[in-house]
Amino acid sequence: MVDVDQIMSHHFGHFAPDEVTAGRITWCRKLPTNWLGKQLAQWQRKRVIRDLDGPLDLRLDGIKLRVFLVDNVSERSYVFMPWRFDALERELMQKLLPKDGVMVDIGANAGIYSCLAARQLGQSGVLVAFEPNPEMVPRLRFNLESTLADCKELPRLEIQSIAVSDETGSIPFYLNRQNLGASSMIEDQQGQCIDVECQPLLDVIESLKLSRIHVLKCDVEGSEDRALVPFFTDAPNHLLPGCVIIEHNPEKWQLPLLEVIKQRGYVQSHRTRMNVVLQQRRLIKLSDPQQVVRKAVKNSSVAGLAHRESNSNP
Repeated sequence: MVDVDQIMSHHFGHFAPDEVTAGRITWCRKLPTNWLGKQLAQWQRKRVIRDLDGPLDLRLDGIKLRVFLVDNVSERSYVFMPWRFDALERELMQKLLPKDGVMVDIGANAGIYSCLAARQLGQSGVLVAFEPNPEMVPRLRFNLESTLADCKELPRLEIQSIAVSDETGSIPFYLNRQNLGASSMIEDQQGQCIDVECQPLLDVIESLKLSRIHVLKCDVEGSEDRALVPFFTDAPNHLLPGCVIIEHNPEKWQLPLLEVIKQRGYVQSHRTRMNVVLQQRRLIKLSDPQQVVRKAVKNSSVAGLAHRESNSNP
């Protein structure tokens, strides 16, 4: 097992890529968003991972990430093929999140959504990031702290190392060693089972004394219904998010999640490869997903990062 605490003790830039690796990643992120681009990116990704002996420190889209490409599919996707990692959803989140906004990220994983949101928020903004996986929490925290290290205005950060569910107490949590981002509360006979603390979302939001939520994202590998149905059933109107981004796992849900949300005045505004987006009030539509992707990767070069960051003080 990787000693995450020891790895995270090094300053950002300690694991900066060499010029060849940085060039390969930059090349992949600028590939066309079609079948050929996917095949070429996967081929180049294998070459990069083959030569790795640890994580990489990367600046991507204005955020700083220490990425582990071997054990997390989300990190691999975002690094090499950003158009396949929620490009439209990320763009929409940033359009809807003001500097004094509130972002709730349920299933924050390594913090890609959370870091993008935190970078955009000002000192009156709030980010609440839930991540129950004990192996991911240090990675999430490091990425957020690194991303915000050079920001003049720091939002309020609330990192909750618990699961969001329909009960209070502890709950079985199944670790997926091949893809830590796929660890979940749904029973997996092949995954290591640990107990994690869980609380209903509304209880946490009220304990944090939040008065509004602008964007809520929920990706908990099939337990989205247990995380969100109680909230959208009981939450007062002023806590209903303006936008909800949910990983679409209807085959795993036991509760009518989308129907419950729509009964609170939401409409489905987007359906993407992995997610469903629901909004209330004024809809923000992104009619050209390809334009969103092109904008997302326009300045995605990581070349030169090794030189810039390797000279940082520990």
